[in-house]
Amino acid sequence: FKKYVTENRRKLTRSKSSLQSPWNGVSDLFSRKALEAASVMRPWATVASDLKRLFPDERIRLAMSFQTKYLGMSPFQAPSLFTILAFLEYEHGIFHAKGGLGSITERMADIAIGLGAEIQLSTPVEELLLDGKRVVGVRTEKGEIRCDKVIMNADFANGMTSLVPNDKRRRWSDKKLAKKSYSCSTFMLYLGTDKTWEQPHHQIYASSKYESNLEDITKHRVTWEDPSIYVQNACITDPSLAPDGCSTLYVLVPVSNVDESIDWNSIKQDYRDVIIKQMEKLGFEDLENHIVSESIVTPDDWGSSDIYRGAVFNLAHSLDQMLFLRPGNRFDEFRGLYLVGGGTHPGSGLPTIFESGRITSKLVLADMGIHPEWNGVDTWFPYAKHPVPEPSSQILSNPSSTVS
Repeated sequence: FKKYVTENRRKLTRSKSSLQSPWNGVSDLFSRKALEAASVMRPWATVASDLKRLFPDERIRLAMSFQTKYLGMSPFQAPSLFTILAFLEYEHGIFHAKGGLGSITERMADIAIGLGAEIQLSTPVEELLLDGKRVVGVRTEKGEIRCDKVIMNADFANGMTSLVPNDKRRRWSDKKLAKKSYSCSTFMLYLGTDKTWEQPHHQIYASSKYESNLEDITKHRVTWEDPSIYVQNACITDPSLAPDGCSTLYVLVPVSNVDESIDWNSIKQDYRDVIIKQMEKLGFEDLENHIVSESIVTPDDWGSSDIYRGAVFNLAHSLDQMLFLRPGNRFDEFRGLYLVGGGTHPGSGLPTIFESGRITSKLVLADMGIHPEWNGVDTWFPYAKHPVPEPSSQILSNPSSTVS
């Protein structure tokens, strides 16, 4: 274990600048950040094979690798870089935002409004407005909004296929998007119960046939016998999430993304019953008799909620879909368009998604010629005093307008 900690502490230190900086193309492979990361990378290895060097016991390897679910990938497929995920939890701990993750969004919105932003809720974007190869605004059901910069927080593949005509896209055409690899999906239960539970905030039950369960996911099969599940009992930490004497339970089951061979609408109730039974193995006895409200979300539901193929963790994190091979934070096909979220660099998972927002915001500021104080820190990105502005980054008629 000490060797694991030492290796991953070094791996994180040397790869951190790569995860906190934008990647613009092949030339970045010869940058200082890339050379540092290369010194600790094992591109031929997966998370599973890398851990096998250190831990002969399969149970320990499982405990150190289930975090690849944050990427929507199997540890037998995820690149060995991602052994840092478990290390981060052991090194820095796991935190809970009081009121749930939604409270983070609300607080960020409050700050944005305080800085002068206008937030239009319930205003779906129907189309990105183009002037040649430049995005100049968006069209909503309420009309057009012209702006200098557009930041897209939509699921990447769904955003491209629904907001930009296919004939306007080359690298990310419908045909090319269809050939990309995507993460798994999830079968979700959101339960309200009329009692509290003493179970820990986070629990994971790993199938006794763990590898077979993972294979089912990649081959579009449903695991009926002993599926792996994750259960969050957040009220044990934050009672404000439910009325007195009650609890909310969040249940996540990794499953295949959308495939025509699986009709979730016809099997979701039966699968729900299987999962409720599985929860007994984590100590939730007699759960069925205490459920007072519930909601089921299947991969098909995710797919109909603007998530391409219901792949909730976005594009898979294979080596051929990372760094500059992933859609860029400053989008390469259209000037004036920027990306945030799991579909761009550095990838999926909440901390990295927030990091994508930080990278993108710095690029927008650089392209608009704005030079803020970074709390007394000079560098924009590791090893870069200032990012190179976007080519021909002219400002349109309303120089203060940015749409996100």
